[in-house]
Amino acid sequence: MNDRIGVAVVGVGYWGRKLVEEYLLLSKRRSDVELVAVADVSKERLTRISSEFGLPTSMLYAGHHELLGDDRIDAVHIATPNETHFGIARDFLEAGKHVLLEKPMTTSSREAFKLARMAEELDLVLLVGHIFRFNNALKKARSLIEEGAIGEPYYVELRWTARLEPLPKRDIIFDLAPHPIDIVNYLLDEWPSLVSAMAKSYVRRTAGLEEVAFISSELPDDVMAHISLSWLSTGPKIRNVQVVGSEGLIDVDALGQSLTLYRAGGCEKVEVRPNNTIESMISHFVDRIINGDPPCNSALIGAITVSVLEAIRESARLNGQPVKTRVW
Repeated sequence: MNDRIGVAVVGVGYWGRKLVEEYLLLSKRRSDVELVAVADVSKERLTRISSEFGLPTSMLYAGHHELLGDDRIDAVHIATPNETHFGIARDFLEAGKHVLLEKPMTTSSREAFKLARMAEELDLVLLVGHIFRFNNALKKARSLIEEGAIGEPYYVELRWTARLEPLPKRDIIFDLAPHPIDIVNYLLDEWPSLVSAMAKSYVRRTAGLEEVAFISSELPDDVMAHISLSWLSTGPKIRNVQVVGSEGLIDVDALGQSLTLYRAGGCEKVEVRPNNTIESMISHFVDRIINGDPPCNSALIGAITVSVLEAIRESARLNGQPVKTRVW
């Protein structure tokens, strides 16, 4: 391995652009990481990225295949369309590169578990972009739950809503639900055994292009979780998590990274120092490669999340009929 971890970002759309910026900033703060290449199938996006960040043309590549044999590249961060994740991640793992793969890990659990096994067999790092695991407000919520601040957890409500224009040409369940599903696991260390979901395509009237979904799930110990997803909700973008327990309630604004604790004696604004979650995630990736730090966002977590997504999609197809997950 090189003295510095050479990283390539593959896919520089809306999210990939943010990643390029953060890797450039991180390389100024750490001497052990360097952004060495950027790849995208769109020449227009490459030109825009080059102009915005002053990247030389030698760093720009029209496709990921040109990077596979590049010895300068130790690791790649993949932010391409969901359906391309498996093929691109597989290619880089086979080429001996460490991978951070944006969520959802893949569009099928079969592919996700294949990648996880491949990384293990090749002794390579494979992490998934479950970025809310690095959110300081949710970290604090997890600590409070573990300390018994709200007693026995009863249920979790998560609201992931906004108005998006133009509407994404994607499945809202696979696109938006990975974060809430992962957050429930992060907070409670449990996965759902049964899910039910209803989804509607109000604007486009097309199956597979639903803009709204409501998901309910059953977890061990009679705990429930409910997730509301919407791309049609006019008003502020909401990323809210509430955990209700026998002795109180934790309310988290995951965007603003603020937390309020409600108990019988009243409410308390709990101090949280907001952090840059992208920086925390990519630093964790680099540390995992260099030091072997235990993964917070492992490939196994990513693969199980996809498995739960499949059950949710199946329930939505069956108009809300409960579907058992394959987690247990």
